[in-house]
Amino acid sequence: MLQRVGLLKLGILVAILFWIIEALLHSFIFGNDTFINNLFSPDADEIWMRVLISIAVIGFGYYAQHAVNQQKIMQEQIRKKSERLHEVIDCSYDAYVSMDSQGCINEWNRSAEVLFGWPRHKIIGKQITMIIPERLREAHIKGMSHYQQNKIGPWLYKPMHTQALHRDGFEFSVEMVVTPLKSEGALEFFAFIREQDH
Repeated sequence: MLQRVGLLKLGILVAILFWIIEALLHSFIFGNDTFINNLFSPDADEIWMRVLISIAVIGFGYYAQHAVNQQKIMQEQIRKKSERLHEVIDCSYDAYVSMDSQGCINEWNRSAEVLFGWPRHKIIGKQITMIIPERLREAHIKGMSHYQQNKIGPWLYKPMHTQALHRDGFEFSVEMVVTPLKSEGALEFFAFIREQDH
Protein backbone atom coordinates (compact mmCIF):
# COMPACT_ATOMS: atom_id res chain seq x y z
CA MET A 1 0.00 0.00 0.00
CA LEU A 2 2.76 2.43 0.97
CA GLN A 3 4.65 1.64 -2.24
CA ARG A 4 1.61 2.54 -4.35
CA VAL A 5 0.82 5.77 -2.49
CA GLY A 6 4.43 6.82 -1.95
CA LEU A 7 5.92 7.99 1.31
CA LEU A 8 6.16 11.58 0.08
CA LYS A 9 2.45 11.69 -0.73
CA LEU A 10 1.74 10.04 2.60
CA GLY A 11 3.77 12.77 4.33
CA ILE A 12 1.74 15.47 2.56
CA LEU A 13 -1.50 13.74 3.55
CA VAL A 14 -0.39 13.49 7.19
CA ALA A 15 0.57 17.19 7.18
CA ILE A 16 -2.89 18.17 5.86
CA LEU A 17 -4.63 15.94 8.39
CA PHE A 18 -2.50 17.41 11.16
CA TRP A 19 -3.55 20.92 10.12
CA ILE A 20 -7.24 19.93 10.23
CA ILE A 21 -7.05 17.95 13.47
CA GLU A 22 -5.02 20.64 15.22
CA ALA A 23 -7.58 23.30 14.22
CA LEU A 24 -10.40 21.06 15.43
CA LEU A 25 -8.73 20.41 18.78
CA HIS A 26 -7.92 24.10 19.17
CA SER A 27 -11.60 24.96 18.73
CA PHE A 28 -12.73 22.40 21.31
CA ILE A 29 -10.03 23.10 23.89
CA PHE A 30 -10.02 26.90 23.80
CA GLY A 31 -13.48 27.41 22.33
CA ASN A 32 -12.70 30.99 21.39
CA ASP A 33 -13.42 30.60 17.68
CA THR A 34 -15.09 28.31 15.18
CA PHE A 35 -13.38 25.37 13.51
CA ILE A 36 -13.44 27.09 10.08
CA ASN A 37 -11.80 30.23 11.46
CA ASN A 38 -9.16 28.19 13.27
CA LEU A 39 -8.53 26.20 10.11
CA PHE A 40 -8.11 29.10 7.70
CA SER A 41 -7.36 32.10 9.90
CA PRO A 42 -5.30 31.03 12.91
CA ASP A 43 -3.05 33.51 14.67
CA ALA A 44 0.58 34.00 13.63
CA ASP A 45 2.07 31.67 16.26
CA GLU A 46 -0.40 28.96 15.27
CA ILE A 47 0.50 29.33 11.60
CA TRP A 48 4.22 29.02 12.31
CA MET A 49 3.73 25.91 14.43
CA ARG A 50 1.57 24.22 11.79
CA VAL A 51 3.89 25.20 8.95
CA LEU A 52 7.02 23.97 10.72
CA ILE A 53 5.45 20.67 11.72
CA SER A 54 3.98 20.20 8.23
CA ILE A 55 7.38 20.89 6.64
CA ALA A 56 9.01 18.41 9.00
CA VAL A 57 6.46 15.70 8.19
CA ILE A 58 6.67 16.30 4.43
CA GLY A 59 10.48 16.44 4.60
CA PHE A 60 10.58 13.12 6.42
CA GLY A 61 8.25 11.64 3.79
CA TYR A 62 10.52 12.92 1.00
CA TYR A 63 13.64 11.52 2.67
CA ALA A 64 11.99 8.17 3.33
CA GLN A 65 10.71 7.94 -0.26
CA HIS A 66 14.17 8.80 -1.59
CA ALA A 67 15.72 6.07 0.58
CA VAL A 68 13.15 3.53 -0.64
CA ASN A 69 13.79 4.50 -4.27
CA GLN A 70 17.55 4.15 -3.81
CA GLN A 71 17.07 0.74 -2.23
CA LYS A 72 14.95 -0.36 -5.19
CA ILE A 73 17.63 0.84 -7.61
CA MET A 74 20.32 -1.07 -5.72
CA GLN A 75 18.19 -4.22 -5.60
CA GLU A 76 17.60 -4.00 -9.35
CA GLN A 77 21.33 -3.55 -9.98
CA ILE A 78 22.13 -6.56 -7.80
CA ARG A 79 19.48 -8.61 -9.60
CA LYS A 80 20.91 -7.72 -13.01
CA LYS A 81 24.47 -8.50 -11.90
CA SER A 82 23.29 -11.82 -10.47
CA GLU A 83 21.56 -12.68 -13.73
CA ARG A 84 24.67 -11.68 -15.68
CA LEU A 85 26.89 -13.83 -13.47
CA HIS A 86 24.51 -16.75 -13.88
CA GLU A 87 24.64 -16.34 -17.67
CA VAL A 88 28.46 -16.25 -17.63
CA ILE A 89 28.62 -19.40 -15.49
CA ASP A 90 25.99 -21.14 -17.60
CA CYS A 91 28.03 -20.45 -20.76
CA SER A 92 31.35 -21.39 -19.15
CA TYR A 93 33.51 -23.95 -20.97
CA ASP A 94 34.09 -25.77 -17.68
CA ALA A 95 31.32 -27.71 -16.02
CA TYR A 96 30.02 -25.84 -12.98
CA VAL A 97 28.48 -27.81 -10.13
CA SER A 98 27.52 -26.62 -6.67
CA MET A 99 26.08 -28.49 -3.72
CA ASP A 100 24.99 -27.79 -0.17
CA SER A 101 26.57 -29.18 2.99
CA GLN A 102 24.41 -32.31 2.71
CA GLY A 103 25.75 -33.13 -0.75
CA CYS A 104 22.59 -32.02 -2.55
CA ILE A 105 23.22 -30.53 -6.01
CA ASN A 106 21.77 -27.02 -6.37
CA GLU A 107 23.50 -25.64 -9.48
CA TRP A 108 24.40 -27.26 -12.79
CA ASN A 109 25.42 -25.44 -15.96
CA ARG A 110 25.22 -26.47 -19.62
CA SER A 111 28.77 -27.80 -19.73
CA ALA A 112 27.93 -30.04 -16.77
CA GLU A 113 24.99 -31.40 -18.76
CA VAL A 114 27.34 -32.29 -21.62
CA LEU A 115 30.12 -33.66 -19.40
CA PHE A 116 28.00 -35.87 -17.16
CA GLY A 117 25.02 -36.57 -19.42
CA TRP A 118 22.46 -35.34 -16.89
CA PRO A 119 20.07 -32.51 -17.90
CA ARG A 120 19.76 -29.81 -15.27
CA HIS A 121 16.11 -30.46 -14.44
CA LYS A 122 16.86 -34.12 -13.62
CA ILE A 123 19.97 -33.61 -11.48
CA ILE A 124 19.06 -30.56 -9.36
CA GLY A 125 18.10 -31.73 -5.89
CA LYS A 126 19.88 -35.09 -6.27
CA GLN A 127 22.95 -36.23 -4.36
CA ILE A 128 26.42 -35.44 -5.68
CA THR A 129 27.25 -39.13 -5.38
CA MET A 130 25.33 -39.65 -8.63
CA ILE A 131 28.42 -38.39 -10.49
CA ILE A 132 30.97 -40.10 -8.21
CA PRO A 133 32.03 -43.70 -8.94
CA GLU A 134 30.77 -46.08 -6.27
CA ARG A 135 34.28 -47.08 -5.21
CA LEU A 136 35.09 -43.42 -4.39
CA ARG A 137 31.90 -42.47 -2.57
CA GLU A 138 33.04 -43.53 0.89
CA ALA A 139 36.18 -41.39 0.59
CA HIS A 140 34.03 -38.46 -0.55
CA ILE A 141 31.71 -38.81 2.46
CA LYS A 142 34.68 -39.01 4.85
CA GLY A 143 36.27 -35.95 3.23
CA MET A 144 33.05 -33.95 3.60
CA SER A 145 32.73 -34.96 7.24
CA HIS A 146 36.38 -34.07 7.91
CA TYR A 147 35.94 -30.60 6.39
CA GLN A 148 32.76 -29.84 8.32
CA GLN A 149 34.49 -30.79 11.58
CA ASN A 150 37.88 -29.17 10.96
CA LYS A 151 37.22 -26.56 8.23
CA ILE A 152 40.21 -27.83 6.26
CA GLY A 153 40.59 -30.21 3.37
CA PRO A 154 43.58 -31.17 1.18
CA TRP A 155 41.37 -31.23 -1.94
CA LEU A 156 40.18 -27.62 -1.73
CA TYR A 157 41.24 -24.47 -3.62
CA LYS A 158 43.59 -26.28 -6.03
CA PRO A 159 43.32 -28.52 -9.09
CA MET A 160 42.57 -32.12 -8.25
CA HIS A 161 42.54 -35.13 -10.57
CA THR A 162 39.97 -37.83 -9.98
CA GLN A 163 37.39 -40.05 -11.67
CA ALA A 164 33.79 -39.08 -12.38
CA LEU A 165 30.72 -41.09 -13.32
CA HIS A 166 28.71 -40.44 -16.47
CA ARG A 167 24.95 -40.97 -16.59
CA ASP A 168 25.53 -43.90 -18.96
CA GLY A 169 27.60 -45.65 -16.29
CA PHE A 170 31.16 -45.23 -17.54
CA GLU A 171 33.97 -43.54 -15.64
CA PHE A 172 36.20 -40.81 -17.02
CA SER A 173 39.07 -38.69 -15.73
CA VAL A 174 38.43 -35.11 -14.65
CA GLU A 175 40.31 -32.16 -13.23
CA MET A 176 38.41 -29.93 -10.84
CA VAL A 177 38.79 -27.12 -8.34
CA VAL A 178 36.45 -27.12 -5.34
CA THR A 179 35.82 -24.04 -3.21
CA PRO A 180 33.71 -23.93 -0.03
CA LEU A 181 31.76 -20.77 0.66
CA LYS A 182 29.05 -19.63 3.03
CA SER A 183 26.09 -18.31 1.09
CA GLU A 184 23.30 -16.64 3.09
CA GLY A 185 24.62 -18.34 6.22
CA ALA A 186 24.64 -21.83 4.68
CA LEU A 187 27.75 -23.72 3.60
CA GLU A 188 28.00 -24.58 -0.09
CA PHE A 189 30.68 -26.14 -2.27
CA PHE A 190 31.39 -24.81 -5.76
CA ALA A 191 33.31 -26.81 -8.35
CA PHE A 192 34.60 -26.10 -11.84
CA ILE A 193 35.25 -29.38 -13.63
CA ARG A 194 36.71 -30.33 -16.99
CA GLU A 195 37.50 -33.63 -18.63
CA GLN A 196 41.17 -34.48 -18.27
CA ASP A 197 43.11 -34.95 -21.48
CA HIS A 198 44.86 -38.25 -21.73
